[in-house]
Amino acid sequence: MSESPLPNPALRTRKRVVLDFPPSQLQTPVTYILAKEYDIASNILRAEITPEESGKLVMEMDGLPENLEKAIQRIKDSGIEVTEIARKVIFDMDKCIHCGACISVCLAGALKLDHDFHLQFVEPKCTVCEMCVPSCPVDVVTIDL
Repeated sequence: MSESPLPNPALRTRKRVVLDFPPSQLQTPVTYILAKEYDIASNILRAEITPEESGKLVMEMDGLPENLEKAIQRIKDSGIEVTEIARKVIFDMDKCIHCGACISVCLAGALKLDHDFHLQFVEPKCTVCEMCVPSCPVDVVTIDL
């Protein structure tokens, strides 16, 4: 069995960011730069690109803290706006009626019903788009800032 090329997972950290690309930077290979130059694993959670106009990318970055900071600065220096996502979605499952209304608006696939028709929240998939908040008829969804 070969050893993992990634450093000890206990030393790594994750950040979720939104990258706003101006037209001049739409062709910048951000995920390649992150992996090759900074040893950062990236997971694209959502992407919207309008050719020759702009682009928005929501992604999770996983790497050593010092590499994350250097990589974010490199991206900013290239003219791409970087916004860190510090918010998270909170569900009060004790009050949830498991109606599934929130599932229909969750494009990231972070919400699903299990075999017993109980709502399951898969937090790592959540992009904090907040579409689930107004969809809930009993107000069990909140955003933690």
